[in-house]
Amino acid sequence: MKIYAGIAACLFLCSCSSDVTDKVMVDFGLKEKPEGYQSQSDAILTQLRAVGQGEMKRMNGAGRRGEIRFQDAGGMQGTYYKEVKVYESFQGVDAQSYSTATAGERGYYGYVDYTYRLYQSERTPNKAEAESKTADIRTDKTGHETYRYKFGSGGTWDGHEGELAHR
Repeated sequence: MKIYAGIAACLFLCSCSSDVTDKVMVDFGLKEKPEGYQSQSDAILTQLRAVGQGEMKRMNGAGRRGEIRFQDAGGMQGTYYKEVKVYESFQGVDAQSYSTATAGERGYYGYVDYTYRLYQSERTPNKAEAESKTADIRTDKTGHETYRYKFGSGGTWDGHEGELAHR
């Protein structure tokens, strides 16, 4: 009986040869991609360019105030300065599908890697003065951060800020 069910299933799948079957085989790497084929993950990767541009502007605007730091000179003396993180470039790096069993939610996460450079202000004797200074002295301190953005099942970005991803 099991043999007949297996044969029936094989015959059904072979006779279907539908677009859905072809798409599944391409997504799993069992069949070569036809010309012009774009998976949902590929489509999200192309959208990450626009997301990265907008988010980089937002993050730079939000980080203008920077942080006040203290440079210890020893003997309970030192100077204060402002330090600002300026995002300089970005790169869309990955898109992955997700689903939650409890909420029945499905969609995609898109990951964008940002590179930044730290800028500092002049050193001042007090904290209030450092707060009013502009951090325009370029340093050699650089780094990168990866943020995760949420996309719906149709591949559209929900517009929310990204979450720092620890990858």
